[in-house]
Amino acid sequence: MNERNRRGIALGADYRRIWFGNASSNLADGVTFIALPLLATTITDSPVAVAGLSIAYSLSRILSVLGIGVLIDRSDRRRLLYLANFSRAGMFAVITGLVLLDAAPIVALYLVYAVMGIVETLADSAAVAVLPQAVPPERLDRANSQIAGTQLVIDEFVGPPLGGFLFAMAAFAPSALNVVALLAAGFAYWQLRGRYVVAPADPGDSPGGILADIREGAVWAMRHQVVRLLIVVGGIACVGYMIPFSYLVLYTRDELGLDATGYGLLLSFSALGGLLGSFVAARMRKRIGYGWSIVAALIVGAASFVVISLSTNVVVVAIALAAYIAHAAVWNIMATSVRQRATPAAMMGRVGSVGRLIGLIGLAVGAGAGGLLASGFGYRMPFAIAGGFFAVATVLCLASIGSLRSWEESEKRAATSSAGECRVSEFS
Repeated sequence: MNERNRRGIALGADYRRIWFGNASSNLADGVTFIALPLLATTITDSPVAVAGLSIAYSLSRILSVLGIGVLIDRSDRRRLLYLANFSRAGMFAVITGLVLLDAAPIVALYLVYAVMGIVETLADSAAVAVLPQAVPPERLDRANSQIAGTQLVIDEFVGPPLGGFLFAMAAFAPSALNVVALLAAGFAYWQLRGRYVVAPADPGDSPGGILADIREGAVWAMRHQVVRLLIVVGGIACVGYMIPFSYLVLYTRDELGLDATGYGLLLSFSALGGLLGSFVAARMRKRIGYGWSIVAALIVGAASFVVISLSTNVVVVAIALAAYIAHAAVWNIMATSVRQRATPAAMMGRVGSVGRLIGLIGLAVGAGAGGLLASGFGYRMPFAIAGGFFAVATVLCLASIGSLRSWEESEKRAATSSAGECRVSEFS
């Protein structure tokens, strides 16, 4: 079998179902990002009430993420994926009915956002955990790159404008589309044919309490040098990211002189950087390895924010933002692939939940810090401070580059040994 054909079938039918499920659910996410806030403005004129939707969404994710990690490790991950998407479809069907009846109170949207935060966290975490069971380890970079690129296109270029267009046609239309998209995602996950129930790491272990399981996952994550590094760096990067992005719309208006259309175009252009990042990530890893790919990405992230802090030229800022989003795509793909390869299948949910919790806390801290820094120092200085956070993350990775390279070499040896055993078994 030639290399082209071998590469074509390597990811397999279950991967294609996972990819389609991700794409369909992300379409619903992109539509929701625009449509539900627009729906809220037809119910209330209070900025506090509208902002409360994001609080309900974020708070529910923070409070549920560790328990969701335990659920993923204890349950059939395939079942979790299709039930999560079917339940989201049912939730949007209720919203569609309420809007058609002109009976959608703001409290209903709060409930939707809170439940959506929990179910999205479950679906996203389960999708990350299930991928290594469907794709060979050496193909995880490629699989994660394809999923990340598709997600970026749908979240940035398809979902939001489609959501706005449908809402302009009829207020119920975005929720109705979400019902169809989420049913399609659930059906794709329901069709998974592999085995997605994970046995305990120690066959003699019996399920303990939820807190004991959470503690076990957290302890394992903190003891594994590479995974611990990725969690810490991810938390620092989340703080750095959210510092300027928490007030980015004000920065573009007051510093760059852009109106709402210009702001949208700037974000769309920056998303092109993410497409580039998802395209080059796997190729970078093959050339320079995981460790140096992560370091290079973080350097680009730090430099991008420093450049923005020094210039108000729209073209320069647009290119720098695109470079920043490119760095984010490479970092996310590399970090996800490393964690998927390093973490035992039986602990994938809990270890992932620890990283997600630290990231969510980092986003909340960064948002608060961004508002305070922008109020005290203006809109440009916080970009430089955010660049400093990425510089710290870069230094941490450089200090641990030996550990990253040693881990990668051990993975290569294990893969070579496994391939050799397979070849022996074929001819024995």
